[in-house]
Amino acid sequence: MNKLKAPKPVGPYSMFRHLSRDSGWVTAGQIPIDPNSDPVKLNNATIEDEIVQVFDNIEAVLSDNNKDLNDVKKFTVFVTDLSYTPLINSEIEKRIKSEYPSRSTIQVSALPMGARVEIECLG
Repeated sequence: MNKLKAPKPVGPYSMFRHLSRDSGWVTAGQIPIDPNSDPVKLNNATIEDEIVQVFDNIEAVLSDNNKDLNDVKKFTVFVTDLSYTPLINSEIEKRIKSEYPSRSTIQVSALPMGARVEIECLG
């Protein structure tokens, strides 16, 4: 299995933080940054490309912190169009084989760098 490469943050924030010693953790919201691009670019030719890249980025950040998607308790999904929800659902069904996390999905007017999808995780 190829190890996914986590993207670098595009601002002054951590990609992963423990909330406290005895509680859970949170990831920064992941947009479809291509972690191999320099300068930083989005993998956004299609909405499907964006969704796959967002989940690849989430998995890479989790892996760097000895976690995986099965450790996620809640997703917070930000989308510029709620019609993308079935595509996100499909990607979740492909990648998570245990109990699905809770989720909030929020339509927003804009996301960083012109992304159409951003997802953060709580564990």
